Amino acid sequence: MRLRLQAGTRVSPRTMVPSVRILALEVRFGVRNDAKIIPNVLRCFPNVETLHIKSGKPDQSTGKLNLKFWHESGTIECIRSRIKLLVFHDFRGGRSELAFLKYFFESALVLKEVSIRLSAGFTSAEEVHSKVASLGSRKRASETPIVRVTGWSDPQGGFIQSFKRGSEFSLQGPFANY
Repeated sequence: MRLRLQAGTRVSPRTMVPSVRILALEVRFGVRNDAKIIPNVLRCFPNVETLHIKSGKPDQSTGKLNLKFWHESGTIECIRSRIKLLVFHDFRGGRSELAFLKYFFESALVLKEVSIRLSAGFTSAEEVHSKVASLGSRKRASETPIVRVTGWSDPQGGFIQSFKRGSEFSLQGPFANY
């Protein structure tokens, strides 16, 4: 299913899709207006248990969202009480990405596992560690979830994407490489 949600989309019974359990989103965290719609999008899917986020590469940065923004956006029910698995694809270590992950850790009560899949831009283990170390020291809402940080799967670091592959349930996930 492909939905086009825009800034200003209001959550109502008409825009909610309670049957969705696995959701994949591509978000350009460096583009402020793109990232600002995430709370409303997630509110449209109240029963999501597995969330795949692909961090899209912005054409140009138009502002960053900090942790304060996420707290001010209010409670997002699926993060708070439903999502057990978060897979973050193409993590670049940007401030807006880290703020989202920090909010997620602080809010998610039933989170069991987080898989952070790195973008090809990381050059050393030290760089990766410096970016994700702050996540380990965060106050967490759920009992300590398993956090895995993995590299990219193909030499170019890209992810093969298509709607046909995204709806193929035998594959590992919507942004997987095969």
